[in-house]
Amino acid sequence: MAPVFPFDPDIARAATIPARLYHDPVYLELEQARVFAATWQLVGHLGQLAATGDFLTATVGRDSIVVLRDGDALRGFHNVCLHRAGPVAHGCGRRQTLQCRYHGWSYGLDGRLLRTPGMEGCEGFRPEEMRLVPVAVAAWGPLVFVNLDGKAPPLAEVLEDIPQRVAPFRCEGMRHVMTRSWDIACNWKVYVDNYLEGYHVPVVHPQLHKELDMDHYRVEPRRYVSLQHAPLRPVHGGHGERRYDPAATDTPEAVYAWLFPNTMLNVYLGQMQTNAVIPVGPDRCRVVFDWYATEPPADPATDPAWTRLTEFSALVQDEDIAICEAVQRNLRSRVYDRGRYAPRHENGVHHFHGLLHEFLT
Repeated sequence: MAPVFPFDPDIARAATIPARLYHDPVYLELEQARVFAATWQLVGHLGQLAATGDFLTATVGRDSIVVLRDGDALRGFHNVCLHRAGPVAHGCGRRQTLQCRYHGWSYGLDGRLLRTPGMEGCEGFRPEEMRLVPVAVAAWGPLVFVNLDGKAPPLAEVLEDIPQRVAPFRCEGMRHVMTRSWDIACNWKVYVDNYLEGYHVPVVHPQLHKELDMDHYRVEPRRYVSLQHAPLRPVHGGHGERRYDPAATDTPEAVYAWLFPNTMLNVYLGQMQTNAVIPVGPDRCRVVFDWYATEPPADPATDPAWTRLTEFSALVQDEDIAICEAVQRNLRSRVYDRGRYAPRHENGVHHFHGLLHEFLT
């Protein structure tokens, strides 16, 4: 099947992308090569890379990578030994060399090949000419990103004005608090589509709807990002069942920022939550949430205010999972192929689909 699919840049005329993009394995293979390898991917946080030798491993598309600190520098490499493709790092931790657990070849933090036990008698073998294959690494605030093909624009350029828009929240000084993840029975794009519009909030998220002023909710697409502005509803009289109190912050707005293709930043009330949507298969994805705060609680599991926020986040996530999995099932229906966009509400989704069309075709 040809990968080409139609896309109209005029949202008023456009139909949504074909249903096959959400379940045909051909498209996932194309996305791994043309989308995920070509963009900045969130893989961790600077708290994991505080001292020389600290490292973390991650999977981007089909590739295993290792990111580490070497003095003042952050370095990234494909996690592949040049001998017979064993991994040179596992999990996260601290080491002053990287050693393959298959045959013991070892590498310096700069990627140089240091030791090759048992290679005596190998003609034309020059260890000094062999280095781990690098990947680009960049950070913003506490967040660490990699780009596999090294051709993406600089991270600062891709982020555009996100740092300025969230500056009042002091995100760049936030520290990591906790991580949760969910395995979801839907294509990764179904989850991203759902994130990029507030159109569904009144129906799918009744409790969240009480918190946000949806009359003033708007989405601003940029080149590779989009910003959703969601003012908090004013509190009238007693606080009642309100989860968020606009009077408790100098920034009475929630900012939802999306970075193509699969990274979300949710910023409100002194915290930032990142969501990374990782394809697992054509009809499955893993969503990893990380929470950051300017004043992290001593124990997030027992801190009442923090527990209240994370429990509400989990409630909203469960509601999103239910509708995304239902949509995924219906995308295989014989009666559905392409829908239409609501121009006032779904310009963020249309923007995302335009970028997919650009990268894939």
